Amino acid sequence: MSLPKDIVRHRLFWTWHRRVGIVVALLVLVLSLTGLALNHTDRLGLDDRYVSWGWLLDWYGIESPAEAVSFPAGDARVTLLGDRLYLDRRILPGHFNTLSGATAADGFLAVAADNGVLIITGDGQIVDRLGAESGVPGTIDAVGADESGRILLRSGQALYGADVDTLAWVEVTAGEGTIRWAESEPVDALLLSDLRRDFRARIMPVERVLLDAHSGRIAGTAGTLLMDAAAVLLLVLALTGSWLWLMRRG
Repeated sequence: MSLPKDIVRHRLFWTWHRRVGIVVALLVLVLSLTGLALNHTDRLGLDDRYVSWGWLLDWYGIESPAEAVSFPAGDARVTLLGDRLYLDRRILPGHFNTLSGATAADGFLAVAADNGVLIITGDGQIVDRLGAESGVPGTIDAVGADESGRILLRSGQALYGADVDTLAWVEVTAGEGTIRWAESEPVDALLLSDLRRDFRARIMPVERVLLDAHSGRIAGTAGTLLMDAAAVLLLVLALTGSWLWLMRRG
């Protein structure tokens, strides 16, 4: 005995409604979870936390610079990778374009970066940033130290030394043979690998990934269209669900 056509259609409609509802529910779950997290971005610190998963960074096409500029300074090493400055494996605050040299003196490091001089402690704390207001020349070609341990800067043919008390830089005269100029050296392969990994892990904020997941942009145009389709289907399910409920009551 066959069922009436209207009952068969009704059951097929219910089956279709449930299956579509499951798919839409998964997408709504993504929207809900990402939306809740984004509503509390400041409290969760999502804009200050970064993605470190290699596969996700690969998905976004994020790479770290292949080359680095590095100077040994005492027992430490100062390295510029991209716009990040590292003391050994510790990142220093700020963004930098150039690194002209680094040398150790009196328990501190003097690092010539971006035509200024950073005075850094052995544990990576920047205690002073010296620039033009302190007499630092506009262009720094090299940094070094003489036999007395005085830090010197070379700008063109001129030499500049710092007054120990005031840290004001003035032009000085010194015998070229008595100065040990900092020279760049290749970075050890293991250290370079660690720095490149750290560099990549400081680029993509978690907030950006959640925004892309919420909108579907994380999967490109297809993901955006999928989220648009989910929104439309959710409206359809709401309308058809109401109609089915009314049909059952009738």
